[in-house]
Amino acid sequence: MYSMISYWLKFYRHECGMTQQQVADRLKIERSTYTYYETGKTKPDINTLIKIAKVFNISYQKLLEGVEEELEDAIAEIHSGPEDDDKYKYRTHAATKYEVELLFVVRNLNPKQRKEVMNLAKSFIKDVETEEESEK
Repeated sequence: MYSMISYWLKFYRHECGMTQQQVADRLKIERSTYTYYETGKTKPDINTLIKIAKVFNISYQKLLEGVEEELEDAIAEIHSGPEDDDKYKYRTHAATKYEVELLFVVRNLNPKQRKEVMNLAKSFIKDVETEEESEK
């Protein structure tokens, strides 16, 4: 999926007059890995974003411009799903900066790590529900 990060990677690479191979060589990664970043097939982690920004001689924040709005759209799409599942109550209005940051972090985890984070979050919800029931 093409993203704002993908857009900025390609934009700044062109601005610097570099090829994907040249950027990959400077980052000491495979060209295909960098290509995946530009096409949105994968997303670079924050450490890689910082390295890429140094290659382009820009601040890493420039590579993240527009990401917050993109994540808000993704969150809205998640919330527009079926509403018959009352097991977990989610806010459906605009996400806080903390929630956007959390989503960005989770999206950069591998599938196993995402599952661990989800299980941990669900255990917190169960703990809160248990506490609420015992207080009644």
